[in-house]
Amino acid sequence: MKHIHWPAILQFDQDDELMYLPNYQDWLSFICANQYTVCTQDKLIDSTGHVYHIQKHPPLDPSIDANVTELPQLIKLDQNMNVLQMLPIVRQFGQFQGHCCSAKIIFTTIEQGIATVAELEQLY
Repeated sequence: MKHIHWPAILQFDQDDELMYLPNYQDWLSFICANQYTVCTQDKLIDSTGHVYHIQKHPPLDPSIDANVTELPQLIKLDQNMNVLQMLPIVRQFGQFQGHCCSAKIIFTTIEQGIATVAELEQLY
């Protein structure tokens, strides 16, 4: 995971919720606890705008203990996210969080957008 630039956000498919992930350890804690509930359409967006999808591993051999599994991996997509693509996602998250002025949210870099998500999480 050396290629991922932290902090990052996790964008859940079919949901307005975003999750701020300040570092690899927080990603690891999240994915260990939620590896069976995340889907491959969920995306991780790092602070440089690189977008990753979650690749789950196929089930292990049935003869092996069912509680043993490999954690999902993050696979970089070819297309990066830019500020204009990220802005409506963060604004929608602001509305989801109950921020009354989410239409006024503005930032000029992906890093600022991710920091905005962190601030919105703390406010509500």
